[in-house]
This record gives sequence, C-alpha cells and structure tokens, in this order.
Amino acid sequence: MTPDTALEFLLVSADYKTLTAVTGGLKQLGANLNFVPTTDSAGDYIGRRRFDGIFVDFAVGGAPDLIVAIRKGHSNRYAVVFACAGDAAGASAALEAGANFVLHKPVTAEDVFSHAKAARNVMVRERRRYFRHAVSLPASLALKGAEHRATITNISEGGMAVRAAKPLECSSVIDFAFELPPGPSISGRGQITWANSEGMMGITFHFLRGQSQNDLLDWFRERRRLSPNPLAADD
Repeated sequence: MTPDTALEFLLVSADYKTLTAVTGGLKQLGANLNFVPTTDSAGDYIGRRRFDGIFVDFAVGGAPDLIVAIRKGHSNRYAVVFACAGDAAGASAALEAGANFVLHKPVTAEDVFSHAKAARNVMVRERRRYFRHAVSLPASLALKGAEHRATITNISEGGMAVRAAKPLECSSVIDFAFELPPGPSISGRGQITWANSEGMMGITFHFLRGQSQNDLLDWFRERRRLSPNPLAADD
C-alpha cells in the first residue's frame, strides 16, 4: 500500500515484548502504528481519531470494557479489534466483548502480520465508507416538521458533514435531501452524531430512499476514478 493509503492501527499495551511484536508485524504490512499504555489513554485517543485496527493487550486493566466501549462508540465501532490474550479465559472474554481476532501471548511479529493481512480487505472496505470528498452542496434537513437549510461540506458513503444557520440537537433523527452534480437527487434518513455551536454537524446515514443508494455509489466510483486520494475524515 502507498503511504497515502497506509492502514492506521492503535496498540493498547504496557508490555515491551508485545509492542515489539506488533511493531514488527505491522511494519511488514506497511501500516502505521500508534501506541498507548492504558485503557484510559486509549479511550481519549479513540474518541479523537479513527483507526482501521486496534490491538488490545488483555494484561492491561479494563481491556474487556475498552472493547465494549469501542463497539458502542461511533468513530471506531467497526474497527477490527485484535485481542492479545494470555490464556483461554482471556480469549473467551475478548471474543465476548467484541474482538474479531485473538492472538495468544507471547505474541510474535509473524502472528501479527498474518492476522492483520487476513483482515486487510475488511479494513480497506470499511475505510472506503469513511473516505470523504470535500464538496459545497445545498441540502434540506427536516426535523420535527421544520425544514432547515444547510450546506454539505464533505460527504462519504456512510455520512456527511454539514453547516446550518441554526445548530440542531445531537442524536436527532432527521430526513435530508440534496442534489449531486451533475444532477442525481439524493434523499434519506440519518442521525446527527455530533454538533457544535457554530452550526457544524456530522450526520450518519441510516438509509437512502429509492435509487439514491445506487446514484450515490456511482458518484463515488466516478470521484475515485478522477481523484484516487479523497479527503479522509470522521463522521
């Protein structure tokens, strides 16, 4: 993979041997690795950034709860989670919490590389859903019978960021409609997942109506053909 498309990983571990193994395995994959030693620091990190894969060392306190929080969160709920467990009980707890893979300790670079390589296609597909294209498109948002005008600033296959004159309440379910150049009309329902006082909001799509899904996917295929490195950001 090129540097522009390198996968992003996070390791949560305070163990030097595990850090060395994960670093070595991901280096073979050409991926980028971020590292934190505790679940508390991981929670802050995960809340601010998106990752394609997350390695969680079950020797770290609160590891199962961290995985549960990842799955219940927003930005990283679909990240591939690799648990590093020292025994059968840890492996079982990891899978129950929502881990996709379990690597048995002591972890080796070969284990890390083989598991990450096996999950790469899934991570690349998921990343594509979040790749955003910068746009400036008028949109209509409907909430509780009231219509609000907004401007879409960037859009992905799974959601969009918009700017409205009036901030709307976070977590609200809204109906939306807009037109893509050169003309397909897109409409559907989504949810406001974040909002700030300046009127910026992130909207995750719940569903698209009629032909909208196919029209949006066709539009993205054409954008990727014309510009292979779209803007990447969170919903």
